[in-house]
Amino acid sequence: MNPYRRILLIMTEAQPNAALSRAMALALASGAALHVLGIHEPGELRLRHELQAAPLPSVSFVHFSTALKALLDEHPARGGRPSFEAVETSDPRDLVPACIARYAPDLVIKGCTGCSLIDQLARTSLDQVLLHASEVPLMFVPENAPPLPGNVLVAVDVSHPSPLNDALVAAGQQLAMQCHSQLQLLSAYDLPIAMLANPHLAGPWADEMRESLQFPFDALADAHGIAHSHRFFREGAPLRVIKSHIATQGIDVVVVGAVQARRWAKLIGDTTERLVSRAPCSILTIRPAAGS
Repeated sequence: MNPYRRILLIMTEAQPNAALSRAMALALASGAALHVLGIHEPGELRLRHELQAAPLPSVSFVHFSTALKALLDEHPARGGRPSFEAVETSDPRDLVPACIARYAPDLVIKGCTGCSLIDQLARTSLDQVLLHASEVPLMFVPENAPPLPGNVLVAVDVSHPSPLNDALVAAGQQLAMQCHSQLQLLSAYDLPIAMLANPHLAGPWADEMRESLQFPFDALADAHGIAHSHRFFREGAPLRVIKSHIATQGIDVVVVGAVQARRWAKLIGDTTERLVSRAPCSILTIRPAAGS
């Protein structure tokens, strides 16, 4: 696995946090260049003619930019000095994807602030914009996260064959290699309601379904050389199973796919969105390749 070459840290507040510590630690461990992008969303009321013209930086943006630069100057960094820029935008959907594309990082890191149901529906928060727009691996880091993760969990869905599962395992192994972490592989499957309603009659079909999913799970693990002791195949709703495994195994990062929510999931968010909105640990999201 290749080490990270370029890491992009997105900051919205000019104060030390776990995301900054994680970015600096990963950059040092992998030898990557670190670039810090400060995103400031103005709180001041702007008049219509100011929005149509190229507005001058707001007073709060000047303060934010100065304070963030001072923070990076004061923050101890044993590796190379991070590069830095700050931008002001009232709509991150228009600006942030272009900033990411311009820097072309191998990994984007941001502190995880959580988001409300309204934010999920409107997809207006910066976290939601990143989750749905970033084409590169994106790591959300909650405030209680350690600088380097010790336990990495890859959560896959083997109910439908997809190259995304291989990409998830590869991303997890890449991260674990940089941090000298332990890697685990998890797949959760949910039995149909009809089987749960009458388990005695549905037993043979449930066993057959379980075996049909166990085979591709083990094949995936074998292909990537994951030891049997680090494989977990569990029955239950994916979100509940993942959260339970994070708690019982002391997981520091869970690697999941960033996919488009379908049907009713558009209303409450898919598993990844719900993990990010109430992150129990760091969340590393991987987008499927185009056409997969």
